[in-house]
Amino acid sequence: MKKTILVTGATDGIGRVCVHSFAKNQDELILVGRNADKLAALVYSLEVTGAVVHSYVADLSSAKETFLLTETIRKNHPKIDVLLNNAGAYFDKHTLTKEGLEATFALNHLNYFIMALGLLPSLKKAGEARIVNVASRAHMGVSLDFSDLLGDKDYSGWKQYQRSKLMNIYFTYELAERLNQTKITVNCLHPGFVKTKFGQNNEGLAKVLLTFAQNLFAISEEKGAKTSIFLVTDPSVSSVSGKYFVKSKITKSSDPSYDIQARRNLWSYTEDLLKHKFSFKFPGF
Repeated sequence: MKKTILVTGATDGIGRVCVHSFAKNQDELILVGRNADKLAALVYSLEVTGAVVHSYVADLSSAKETFLLTETIRKNHPKIDVLLNNAGAYFDKHTLTKEGLEATFALNHLNYFIMALGLLPSLKKAGEARIVNVASRAHMGVSLDFSDLLGDKDYSGWKQYQRSKLMNIYFTYELAERLNQTKITVNCLHPGFVKTKFGQNNEGLAKVLLTFAQNLFAISEEKGAKTSIFLVTDPSVSSVSGKYFVKSKITKSSDPSYDIQARRNLWSYTEDLLKHKFSFKFPGF
């Protein structure tokens, strides 16, 4: 049965591999990317195979742009079967978005939150729907400091990235619980250490070290995409929700990731930020 699948970060790496895999199943695709030229080239490569593709250019580090994107997609696509939240990045140096938010937090966490909540009406109309959040094993070894979630006081690019991946897991577990009376499942995953363009937005030593490590230890994009593809398509996980997967198997995430109060605090913090700074109101939730 054909599905409508939305993929963010679709133009490179794991996202691109996933998209080509879904196209082989003749699924209808909704692709979101930041680079218009790359997105257009990807759409062309899919359409020549007969795939039905819709594309949207957006900077998902912008909360306003992401929120407006969800409004547009809801109008154009009243039913969506799967949301694959795949876009993310690592910022070695403290970087602010055009809205004045720390970029790692904005892109890796707020983006997932806004996309999922903004598209809930379309997901609910699918009957059975799935939200898949790409997290990372990098969440191991950190906890959240709610007095400095944006890293304004003591910024470390790697630590902030780790914390953003812990936020992905907190968000997955909390959203799964809040949707447990619906037919929408929410899961997250570690794709592996993958040789992609991840981290290439940085300069200097951070870029050199990451490239060196990828060349020595990283797995291919095809291998890195396997768990995402599994969670989006496999019938065996149709009713599984609120889990963390590694190599397509349910795996225990870090001990701090099961802190219920912390995940609820993160939800409240995020909700308050979006309400008071941007006046966002999410439909149907």
